[in-house]
Amino acid sequence: MRVLWVTLLPLCAACASLGAAPSIPREVVMEGTRGSFALRVGSNVAWRLDSLDSWLSVSPSQGVGPRTVELRAHFEGETDDQAEYLGGLLLSGDVHGSIAVRLSLVRVVGRVEEAGVPQAQGTGGLSSREVRSQATATGRPEVLVKYRADLRQVVLPQGSRLLSHDRISRIARLQADRPEALLERLRLDPRVEWAEINGSVQVLGEPTDQYYPEQWHLRSTGARFTYLQTYSRPVTVAVVDTGVRYDHPDLSGRLWGPGEGAYDFVGDSADPNNPCGSPLPGGVGDPDPTDPCDQGFPSGGSHGTHVTGIIVANSGNFLPPCPTCSASGVVGMAYNAPVKVLPLRVLDTLGNGTFESVALAVRYAAGIPVERGGQVLVNPQPAQVINLSLGSTVYSNAMCEAVADAVARGVLVVAAAGNYQQQRPGALVYPAACPGAIAVAATDRNHRVAPYSQQNSSVSIAAPGGAPGGGILSTTWDYTTGLPNYSFYMGTSQAAPQVAAALAMLLSSAKVQTGLEAWERLWTTATDLGPEGRDDAYGYGLLNLPGAFAWTLPKGGFALSFDGPGPRRVSAPNGFFELYLVPGQYRLKACRDDSGNGLCDPGEPVLERQLQVNGRGTFDLGTLRVGP
Repeated sequence: MRVLWVTLLPLCAACASLGAAPSIPREVVMEGTRGSFALRVGSNVAWRLDSLDSWLSVSPSQGVGPRTVELRAHFEGETDDQAEYLGGLLLSGDVHGSIAVRLSLVRVVGRVEEAGVPQAQGTGGLSSREVRSQATATGRPEVLVKYRADLRQVVLPQGSRLLSHDRISRIARLQADRPEALLERLRLDPRVEWAEINGSVQVLGEPTDQYYPEQWHLRSTGARFTYLQTYSRPVTVAVVDTGVRYDHPDLSGRLWGPGEGAYDFVGDSADPNNPCGSPLPGGVGDPDPTDPCDQGFPSGGSHGTHVTGIIVANSGNFLPPCPTCSASGVVGMAYNAPVKVLPLRVLDTLGNGTFESVALAVRYAAGIPVERGGQVLVNPQPAQVINLSLGSTVYSNAMCEAVADAVARGVLVVAAAGNYQQQRPGALVYPAACPGAIAVAATDRNHRVAPYSQQNSSVSIAAPGGAPGGGILSTTWDYTTGLPNYSFYMGTSQAAPQVAAALAMLLSSAKVQTGLEAWERLWTTATDLGPEGRDDAYGYGLLNLPGAFAWTLPKGGFALSFDGPGPRRVSAPNGFFELYLVPGQYRLKACRDDSGNGLCDPGEPVLERQLQVNGRGTFDLGTLRVGP
């Protein structure tokens, strides 16, 4: 018996150490972004807690013995429209179980209106104020009326004057001192089929190309309003890339061709029967930078053609190259400006190039004579803007010295900031990080920095580059059929040419005299995103063409942003809004969204204030009045 008693002691001691009944909560309710609970277990009990949701973190995540566990909610992007977030924790180790976590959101409602502007009342037809504004839009209070019978068989209302009459359509144009009263009388007249104010129409100006509605980046930057600007100065943008397809009909007339300054620094394939083959070693290149092949994307390839289309693809119809091909395609940002692209090929059919070729092309583009294989090359069409949608994480003296030489000549050098953020966070990419270069980061459709976009001290400005589910649509080439087509690409390669195009358009508009002035216009009018002021993700902010050109836009609806623990952006076309927010402190910004991009861009009437969102249920903000 004594032996048995001694043998049992360790077993019973272990039972006492583990605890007879550990206390594990089934549910924890968070107050705002933080919460906590007591994990009551035996002093020698080892445990581990794993969060089952990306928005929820736990600290400590493992331990031995009882502990107070802290919970924290963190949202990298916007929160969803829902009353609460439900999460969970998985407990493992010496004890097992699960814990539900609830985070209640606050329903926030209100309306936005412009300060000093009376709001229209009532429904159905036009209000008296709207009647007057439309009637005076043409300078005369006029009414159009269609009678069911010939006008000669009716008597015009008293006080109205007949201005014109179309007997075929039976439509008459009348004038009266009180157009709203005339409208009311006509609409009650059984002899009248319909009556309306003879309002005014304006040329909308936006392109009607087939794929234009899918070019969301033109709305994000306000480039959709480029028709408001006139352009007079010819400008050349050098695209240092894979070359271009001269036979793409959407680029007709927008390219400097062989013999006009375009150049291939790579050279053609050594095998005439294989356009994808390697060029002859030691070749000097040739004046024809036609992109011969794309081994990475044969059915929708030519990186250089895609970049070029973002800048200068034409607007309007062309003869379709095949029965199923588009007859209008897409539009480039500078479609209505005298901007031409100078293609310079430095990347081979796999998309690879050398520091030497890039450096030569940059100097050549800027009008600096260069020597290749004993041959001196002089560009007859010096570029005012150079686009470099390429890069390396390795520093290059050759490329950075070339950039410095071009900048010293007053040439604007625009480069992609890089797509390595997920593999090499914060790494510098060259030539974007070369002194004097304008490094462009990429945003997605929701104006967030794209996950791949490099974030570092070299980033100057951001432009749409796309993300999974929404790329940038532009001109490409199908090498399997030998036909032009259009493809979605995403990357800082697609963001950079939008900045290059904007700079070229500013120079062409004569609103600025030098490249330095053009760049100053862009960065000082960019829409600030992220932390206030310049930051490593967005630089000075998102490209904003209406601000840079000081366009007067038609009045738009309203947009709001709530920057805080659970950031949100919402549009309120008619002024009313409803959303859900995580409790906490927010920086509220509301504006009249004239550009229609869902952002509060510089120059738009705005309201800013700090906002504390607490508790649960509904928080009514009332009426927010935006104004200067």
